[in-house]
Amino acid sequence: MNMPITAGIKITGITPGSLAEKINISIGDVLMLINGEAVLDNLNYQFLISQRDITEVTIKKPSGDLLIAKLENGGDALGLELAQDKIRTCKQNCIFCFVRQMPPGFRKSLYIKDEDIRLSFLYGHFTTLSNTDDAELDRISRERLSPIHVSVHATDPRARVLMVRNAKQGDILKKIDRLIAGGILIHTQAVIVPGFNDGRIWERTLSDLWQRRAYKKGGSRGGILSLSCVPVGLTAHRKNLPLIQEIDSCYASEWVKIWTKRAYEYSREWDSRPWLLLADEWFTRAGQRMPARKFYPPDWNQIENGIGLIRRFQEHSRRFIRSEKAKGFKDLRLLALTGSSFAPYLSSIIETLNQNTNSEIVVVPVANNIFGTSVTVSGLLCGADMLMAVQNYLHNSTIPPFDAVIVPGTSIRVADQHDLQNGALWQSGQFLDDMTIAELQSTIDIPVVHSGTNLSQLLSNVKKGRQIGRPK
Repeated sequence: MNMPITAGIKITGITPGSLAEKINISIGDVLMLINGEAVLDNLNYQFLISQRDITEVTIKKPSGDLLIAKLENGGDALGLELAQDKIRTCKQNCIFCFVRQMPPGFRKSLYIKDEDIRLSFLYGHFTTLSNTDDAELDRISRERLSPIHVSVHATDPRARVLMVRNAKQGDILKKIDRLIAGGILIHTQAVIVPGFNDGRIWERTLSDLWQRRAYKKGGSRGGILSLSCVPVGLTAHRKNLPLIQEIDSCYASEWVKIWTKRAYEYSREWDSRPWLLLADEWFTRAGQRMPARKFYPPDWNQIENGIGLIRRFQEHSRRFIRSEKAKGFKDLRLLALTGSSFAPYLSSIIETLNQNTNSEIVVVPVANNIFGTSVTVSGLLCGADMLMAVQNYLHNSTIPPFDAVIVPGTSIRVADQHDLQNGALWQSGQFLDDMTIAELQSTIDIPVVHSGTNLSQLLSNVKKGRQIGRPK
């Protein structure tokens, strides 16, 4: 059988007692074909083995010999572990690309512009579909990689080209229509850049995607599940990049005024299901309260995109503070660090918690001196920012020693993060600038714990941290 040298995926592990072990497949062999089809990657492997009760595999040994065998797996796993897939990168050159606004000196992996439909399906990463051709689009439909997440930005081809700076990527609707025809459900987003895709361009984007909404009577099995609008984020590191107007409180207030109302209207037209979603940053920049729970989807389907993070935290906190478990905060003295945009909302919650439990928790907004003070979200705070905030506060404070310093859970990794090719990129307990919780704790001589995603997790983390005790 004639095969290209580069075909196949290396086998890195065999499950003991599995079908693979029984036919003498070994670590270091290469999986070439399943049922006569080339294996593209791990996701494709999972799809191919699920298609038949009896699966034919073609294995290439290190010697070059081929092992061809039929396994009666009933559509279940064969017992193979495959090498991690190579990550795909973005072909766009977006005027607002955050990677291109990164300060220098960070680890190399943070400068990778991933653009991968596999990550979109598995983890909710947004993709502009820049490296997705017709064959890849058909693969998405065939393998039912649904839902996926697509960065549309603008459906007007000319406006989209101006934003993504790729003359071949203007007609995003052609790709979306092909996916919808294949029965794929899609979450979409538009990063709003004043003067580029707001106004009439935004109205057209909204109209085009609404016409393609999912679950429309007489429509395809596929469709648009949601459209989120997110204000553009600008750092202090935009050298040699196009001039972009920052979204200030006045612009954000006007956007909230118009589109919150319209979002509720779309929801009523879609059987009370939220469809048009506004990122939390619109409300934090405008200095306004978050909308009610019904403004957000029941499954918080764009929570990782900053849609509903604050409302979800508020909802959980309201219930938690009334619970018996909240008494665990009694007499605790904590210094809670957070991004400046979330600080007012957190302070309101903590004030109620302090009153109900006799705790003494102080909320300290942290300025982002690494990315620039215009970046106000907690997830982009670095260890150096945290250290400076704690030192400045303690220098001017007369409050007795704190039991612990709380850092935002979104600013660190609580488990190793992996890419599809190179293994661990971001180790547990590590900030963006590579400072670790242990290093921060050692420097300030106070236990440091991460906040988790709610007050219940925070209390558990504080208790674990106190068991460890103060650093020596």
